[in-house]
Amino acid sequence: MIYPHILLILVLITAASVSAADSAVTKWETADYLTDYYEMRIIELMALRDVLSQSDPASFTMQTNKGTTSVDIIETSEKDRQIRITTIHEDGFFHATYYYNMKNHLIVKRTEYN
Repeated sequence: MIYPHILLILVLITAASVSAADSAVTKWETADYLTDYYEMRIIELMALRDVLSQSDPASFTMQTNKGTTSVDIIETSEKDRQIRITTIHEDGFFHATYYYNMKNHLIVKRTEYN
């Protein structure tokens, strides 16, 4: 008579354990994804810093431990410029475009896309 109750308790404990393990794995994957995202952003900001520190910047490519980052500079007008940064890494690629006003020395807009 006690056997069905013990079996039910064991099934409930197993289900709770599986649910807790799934939750932990999901948190771990999310943390790993966020780490990769912010590492890509840091690389992007390093490239942007190099561009903005030069008075007359040129397009360039830099190699990091995360992949290859290429920077293309497009003059849209005499006072505006687009800075396109592409990072190619093992999981794919990451693009961002900065719209820079040279007259006011301001980043007007940033567009990010995968």
